[in-house]
Amino acid sequence: MQKESYDQTEKTKVHFLGKEWDIVKKISAEKALKPDILIVEDKEQFLVAKDFRGKAWMVRYLWGPLNIGYEKFLLNKLAGVAKIPQVIGLEDYNCLLISCIEGDEIKKRSHLLAEDFFDQLLNITDELHTRGVLHLDLGHKSNIMVDQNGDPAIIDFNASLYLPPNSLFRPLIRLLAKIDRYSILRLKVKFQPQFASPDEKKGVKFFLRLRKLWIFDRLLRKITNYAKNAGSHS
Repeated sequence: MQKESYDQTEKTKVHFLGKEWDIVKKISAEKALKPDILIVEDKEQFLVAKDFRGKAWMVRYLWGPLNIGYEKFLLNKLAGVAKIPQVIGLEDYNCLLISCIEGDEIKKRSHLLAEDFFDQLLNITDELHTRGVLHLDLGHKSNIMVDQNGDPAIIDFNASLYLPPNSLFRPLIRLLAKIDRYSILRLKVKFQPQFASPDEKKGVKFFLRLRKLWIFDRLLRKITNYAKNAGSHS
């Protein structure tokens, strides 16, 4: 799991989009292949910057541009989907600027969840899958946000997968979509068990048992690797 250090000292300035922004928050990634995250503000407009420019030269020239380009590609596929970050632009090939999703991680706001929070979340993921995008990391609580109204949003598509939503790949999309769905239902059982149906609870238990099986783990890895390779050549 990525460890992050939070720097909330005096505000400093940074130049994006030809103007100066205040740095509201900086999340410095300890891992060399992860970008630093900046939340910046100008006249009550907030942006998030995923920035590789402070990394080692090999990351800046090779991994950073690939990583930034891939996430930009995925988010462009999701343009217009509510509760998803939208691409603002590139500062350069090592820095992606996206809209800021207001709110906090689900584990910090679990007491504020709307009654239909997880139904909303499943509807968002259905829209992702319709467009051929599988998040595949919704079990990580930091990727699910809760806004001030208790409604959900999804962030961090860096580990996600795109498959063309055509007749060839649709069966594979439906199969891999179960990972997203049961990751969400697992959180529903954890944070809102009173709203989880017996079938949902039973499905989550079955899914968790499958995950512990060596053969299922190997099969899941093979399916995911096949999907990534197929998607990269489409």
